[in-house]
Amino acid sequence: MASGTQSPAPSGVSSAAGASAAAASAARPTPTPAAASSTGTGRGAPSAPPPAGRSGGPGIGGIIGAAILGAVLALAGASIFVANGWLPGFGTPPQTAANAYATEDALKSVNDEIAKLREEIGAAGTASGGEPVDLSGIEKRLDTIESSTAEIAAIKQSADAAGQTAQGAEKAATAAQQSATALMDASDRTSRDAADALKQAAAANQTAGGAQQAATNAQETANGAQSTAQSASDAAKQAATTAGEAKETADAASAKLNDSLPKLEDRVAAIEEANKRAATALAAANLKSAIDSGNPFAEQLETFAKTTGSGEATESLRTFAADGVPSERELAEQWPSVERKIADALSPPQPSAPVGDQFMAGLKSLVQVRSSNSAPPSDKSDDATLSRLDAAMRSGDLKAFQSEWQTLPDDAKSASADFADKVKARLTAEEIVSSTLSGAIAGPQPQSPDAAEPANQG
Repeated sequence: MASGTQSPAPSGVSSAAGASAAAASAARPTPTPAAASSTGTGRGAPSAPPPAGRSGGPGIGGIIGAAILGAVLALAGASIFVANGWLPGFGTPPQTAANAYATEDALKSVNDEIAKLREEIGAAGTASGGEPVDLSGIEKRLDTIESSTAEIAAIKQSADAAGQTAQGAEKAATAAQQSATALMDASDRTSRDAADALKQAAAANQTAGGAQQAATNAQETANGAQSTAQSASDAAKQAATTAGEAKETADAASAKLNDSLPKLEDRVAAIEEANKRAATALAAANLKSAIDSGNPFAEQLETFAKTTGSGEATESLRTFAADGVPSERELAEQWPSVERKIADALSPPQPSAPVGDQFMAGLKSLVQVRSSNSAPPSDKSDDATLSRLDAAMRSGDLKAFQSEWQTLPDDAKSASADFADKVKARLTAEEIVSSTLSGAIAGPQPQSPDAAEPANQG
């Protein structure tokens, strides 16, 4: 039992206390009237000894023994009360639960004191020399105290067992308190975890809702994609059909193109040829214009040579390219002097001839008299030859002049070689220009009527 709480004394201890009080009152002598008066005065005569014939009264030894026994019993009872916590100690705080009951050593000490009191009481009765004191009542009470002491020891053992049980219960209560605290902490943690779980569940629910919405959107997108794919498939089939038709058309066009390709190549070749002829005609026209002007024509001649390629005709013109070719008018102006040179070469004066003949030859060289009509080709005389050369020059027939000039003797050719070269250059230039322009204008004739058919027919 706890030290701070006082419990009622056991019945055995109360009996012991009552017995000690009864023993003390029984042992206390009953005062006589004399004694009372003596006591009341405090100083009286000594009391008379009791009569000899009186018996049963206790002696002084009995009184002392009873007093000592009462004191011892009172002290033992008080010790027992204090030891068990039924009475507070003197200046001592209440004992703790561990010292709430008297120990076995204290009970043994009380029993030893009771035995010692028995011996002292017996010795006191013998030493008084009087009659023996009847201590049967006291001995009974002592036996009662001893039995009470045994009961106290049993109660002590029960109390110790109860204390141990209480300690175990306290430990269990402490463990239960700790468990309860742990459970409260776990409950708090569980509550927090539950709140977090609720939040996570709400977030998961929201996420699931978003995922559901995303899945719905994805399903709609998939449906749209499927519809688009179906449309694309139909379009692909239509495109395949169109492609097949286009392929057939392309094959037909390719076959027709293969058939018309040679014709197209001929037309392209004809166009290229026409372009070449046009370029040649343009170069020839430029060259003729330069030659007719009598100015140098080296640049125009090079252009013409690049267009048509170098040949004998172009090489013969290179001699006059730097200075130019005389025009027909210039040749006509130079012809009279050349004619006299040719005449002198045909009829040179004879040193041994008479003076008259030499004079007449000089006059002939100064004055040339020619018929307005050309001499017939059958006349081979010098005058007939000069007549035909003069007629060709006046008419501008340079080709006839060149042909007639070839019949002159070597002396006459040597005297007129420079003029003949000019005529030849002029004639060559005219022939080149004329032939070039004629070819450019006429062009090649088509090989068959199909060549004129347009390439993109059909």
